[in-house]
Amino acid sequence: MNTSTKKNNITAVVSFEGSLEKLQSCLQALNTWIPQIIVVLPEGKEIGKQIVDKFNVSVCSQKPSTTSTRWESGLNQTNTPWALLIRSNEIVTGQLRKAITEKTQTNGEKAHRYLLPLTMVFLKKRLKYLMDWKDSPPSHLIYNFKGINTVSQYEKLVPLSGELIRYSEDTISECAHTITQKAEERAANLAQHTTSFSPLSLFLRGVISSTKVFFKTYIFKKFFKEGFEGITFAVCDAHAELLGYLRYYELYIRGGKLLYDNLSSLENILIIKLRDIGDNILCTPLIRNLKHHLPNTSISILTWSYSIPVFEKNPHIDRLFKLPKNPSSKDISKLQNELNSINFDLVMSTHSGGLPSKLLSKIKSSNKINNFYRGRNKLYTILTKESDYYRSSIERDLDCLRSLGLEPTNTHTEIFLTSHEATWARETMKAKGLDLTKKIILIHPTAAVTIREWPLEKFKQLIKSLNKKTNIQPIAICTELEYARVKTLLNDIPDLVIFHKITVRQMMAIIHECDLVIDNDSSPSHVATAFGIPTIVLFSQAIRTIFRPYHQEKDRHFVFYSDVDCRECELTTCDDRICLDFSSDEVYAQALKMLPAEKI
Repeated sequence: MNTSTKKNNITAVVSFEGSLEKLQSCLQALNTWIPQIIVVLPEGKEIGKQIVDKFNVSVCSQKPSTTSTRWESGLNQTNTPWALLIRSNEIVTGQLRKAITEKTQTNGEKAHRYLLPLTMVFLKKRLKYLMDWKDSPPSHLIYNFKGINTVSQYEKLVPLSGELIRYSEDTISECAHTITQKAEERAANLAQHTTSFSPLSLFLRGVISSTKVFFKTYIFKKFFKEGFEGITFAVCDAHAELLGYLRYYELYIRGGKLLYDNLSSLENILIIKLRDIGDNILCTPLIRNLKHHLPNTSISILTWSYSIPVFEKNPHIDRLFKLPKNPSSKDISKLQNELNSINFDLVMSTHSGGLPSKLLSKIKSSNKINNFYRGRNKLYTILTKESDYYRSSIERDLDCLRSLGLEPTNTHTEIFLTSHEATWARETMKAKGLDLTKKIILIHPTAAVTIREWPLEKFKQLIKSLNKKTNIQPIAICTELEYARVKTLLNDIPDLVIFHKITVRQMMAIIHECDLVIDNDSSPSHVATAFGIPTIVLFSQAIRTIFRPYHQEKDRHFVFYSDVDCRECELTTCDDRICLDFSSDEVYAQALKMLPAEKI
């Protein structure tokens, strides 16, 4: 062993390039004369304990990981004046070892880099001409003056004598793997130096740049003289260059990483949710989680006029915008001007379709998320991945959050009432003659479309059964338009209290004061679950996992569900409605089971 080298205390920093066999050969060539060796791995990679023990090496990992960043990570852990920066697929030969040993016996006055003359073995053949990937840093010896730990800070390379042999890719298959790695590195480099471009512009830049790389490698560096190996390397390097541009777009633009790395720059976010009341309640976890991750960002909501009450009083929302259900072109134009005056940094359409997409295209914003439940996604700058067909509405909306690289912390729905609204509900119920010491069961016997309605006759039978319990007081709720049908219940149950001349907020307040809600597949049951009130749903032909994503025990949300062959029929009317073939007796039994022991 060379004691003079030991005395100089040189450290070798080895960047792991993927082959354990080549790493062992590299370490074996270093181990007899380098006193300290650090192997730097990409994050997620491991080398066996046997190798660590055999060669007595230190191991660390680095993310993001390129050869340069791995070397710099290793340099941060050295305390020696000299460092040898090489790759794990390289071998230091005898003459080069002698030159390094002689050089490390001196001390320079400033940081220097000394080039290690390289010979390449590519596709199992030793090459005459030096082939190296574009922007690939050369292996070198450095005098680590005053603890400088960034490779680029050192003086210009000075060549040493001798030979460093790099055993590069052995097969085309290994070349393909390296191309992917190099594309990833070049994408990361583009993210540091490139502003946002359209897909077409970025692709054209990639084609031009990769063409330049090919001709520079194959013609000007004379790789054509290497025959098959030369053309293969030139094609691989050019391919990596083009894929780097495509990967940059995929990961940093479409994948949202550029925005994720600059989330603090988001000042205004608009969420478009042009859906009915129940769907909007299912969107509230997205709003809360956005505010949790971005507490200083202003969040605005655009929805239908009749759905606005869902979001009122929500402390996570700063502004509300609305449209009538069938807006005129004048309505849309007015809204568009109002929204464009705010300069939103990000616009999310969480449940997109024709009108939401049209609005999204007209709103000026550099970042857009357009989450389609069905059909081909378009008009986005940041992609939300295609969901599993039966993925819940809550999770689909939260996919917009995940597109920003953020994860939800809580998925419960929520509605906010004021104490004044709750007091109004109690006083109104008392004024209607209700005894609030009894357990109040709210019945909602209607739905947006008739195919979702359990027969009114069965609701009447259920209410009669409930009325026989002295500690239970059933009430009904509906809209003013639905009252003409619902009031027929009074023919057989004259003392039934029916709330119908009320606003959406008042409906929510009344539900808040109840002990159990029995509903068709409609919004009152979503309201009840948001308040933590036990709920029974008589579910018809829609998809339960999408629109009823609640836990039966934790959320106290029981769904009567029949998995009939004609489910998902998408009809609005049906004479059979076999999907709703539940008896009033079984609903009554479930109601008694779910009523809390004590008054809520």
